[in-house]
Amino acid sequence: MKSRFMKAVSVAALATAGLMVSSQALAERTVRLSLQLPLKHQIGQNIVFFKDEVERLSNGELKLELYDSAQLYKGSEIPQAVGSGAIDMGLVLIDEYAGTIPAVGLFSVAFMFPDYDVLAKAASPDSPIRQKIDELIRQTGTRVMWWQDYGPIQLVSKTHLDMPEQVKGQKVRVLGKPSGDFVDALGGIPVKISGSEQFIAYQRGTVDIGMTGTTAIESRKLYEVMDFVTITNHAQTEFLVVINDKLFDSLSDQEKKWMSEAALAAENKIRAETKKENLDSEKFIAEKTDMKVINLTPEQVKAWQKAAEPAIDEYIKSAGPVGQELVEEVRKLY
Repeated sequence: MKSRFMKAVSVAALATAGLMVSSQALAERTVRLSLQLPLKHQIGQNIVFFKDEVERLSNGELKLELYDSAQLYKGSEIPQAVGSGAIDMGLVLIDEYAGTIPAVGLFSVAFMFPDYDVLAKAASPDSPIRQKIDELIRQTGTRVMWWQDYGPIQLVSKTHLDMPEQVKGQKVRVLGKPSGDFVDALGGIPVKISGSEQFIAYQRGTVDIGMTGTTAIESRKLYEVMDFVTITNHAQTEFLVVINDKLFDSLSDQEKKWMSEAALAAENKIRAETKKENLDSEKFIAEKTDMKVINLTPEQVKAWQKAAEPAIDEYIKSAGPVGQELVEEVRKLY
């Protein structure tokens, strides 16, 4: 009798332990995130911060697996991969959505944002501009978790470049349609090349001129294959971290809270750091590399702005009433 009783107790204990293990397994969730930049880059570091925050807030119940340096997907592949659920989350340049939703390309329209303060106001989570763009992106099956301020876009080249007419007839690496419209307005030939393929494209001479963020020149060592950087600050780049919309809807209220809190903390952190990091990269390029930094005079800036005006008109034309509305909202911030 005693033997049978002890056996029953043992079976019950094992069953209870099994239930506990099973419950724990069910409670834990792993979310996979793909990014095309290395984790050491400021954008990658911000995603690492998000991962750490999610796991801290959830006490390990919600975990993230990061796949960096485009080992799973190129940046251009992220919208479809996340929208289809092939990957849970991904990092994407906002321009990647502009091909199918033209209004989303607002932040890459040349000289739309005259300074960093206007950009910060337009991209703020409570901005009607930001909220409208997030709403448009939901149409693709992806939900924006947070925006990553990457800073201004510059021009890199192998020859001295300080006036817009020098772009005429040149092949130029662009980020998407808005930057392509800018190059068209200057008489250049836009060539879309992903961020991870820039180095080889410049090395092989696939393009004559490149567009890229100041920090990317340092992190991707573009100073090894290009000789000049012209500080145009002509566009402000925003990366988005997006999640599959159905996956987000399937999260519990508590999981959504952990994710949203970590995302907001990550966004606030990177926006506070970006301006300094871009200036630090510009200083690094000038002092630690053979690349020549070209700073435009006020008169030269005006010449570039005037040459870029057709690109703003093209944005409004392609984006329709929504585009017109967004441009008017931005100009209210001037």
